Amino acid sequence: MHIGKYASLALALMLLVGGRLQARADEMDDIFTQWRMGVAAEGSAAHFGDRLNRDIWVQALSLTGHFTVLPFGLVHYDHLDGILDGAAELGAGPVFERFDTQHQDFGGLDFQIRYYLTHFAWGPVVPWVEASIAPGGTDLHLEDLRGRHRLTGPFAALIQGGVGLSYFFSERGSVYAGLHSQHVSNGGFNGPDRNLSLNTAYGAVLGVEWLFGP
Repeated sequence: MHIGKYASLALALMLLVGGRLQARADEMDDIFTQWRMGVAAEGSAAHFGDRLNRDIWVQALSLTGHFTVLPFGLVHYDHLDGILDGAAELGAGPVFERFDTQHQDFGGLDFQIRYYLTHFAWGPVVPWVEASIAPGGTDLHLEDLRGRHRLTGPFAALIQGGVGLSYFFSERGSVYAGLHSQHVSNGGFNGPDRNLSLNTAYGAVLGVEWLFGP
């Protein structure tokens, strides 16, 4: 008797959740419409290791703003059971990073591509992967183990890659969080022997995005 009651409750809950997930899946087409534009703002923190001050974990903080566009909308694929279903989003905007332990900075123009993996969405939560590059200027002045100046400005590029989750609290707004890797290099432009990069896989990002239109 009790087993039947619990089984009925479990079945009802599964149907309710399944229906809600299907409803959210249908709403993905309304969120990721072609040429929809938006704005996003985010902050991130990173740890680079012994080349910066080893006494603290958060060695760099950054702020980024993006104007975004969905050039293709939500794309559905027939092959691979729709695993690749998703929406590509392009973003561009200013980025500023403070290397707090060095009291040195980077500023540039960030170009980003993010791909929302809508096939793996769980209700309003949608996973994504992204990559970006930001050419700009810096007053970084880091030495190698021999005391040589191997990473200096004025030119540098900030290259990032990441994975994360977006929570769509409406068809227009979302908040997101993720993990970021960073690569900072001058590309050898500031001297022939000054191409030592600054890298980390330990970074986190938190942001919010607002989409325009219906």
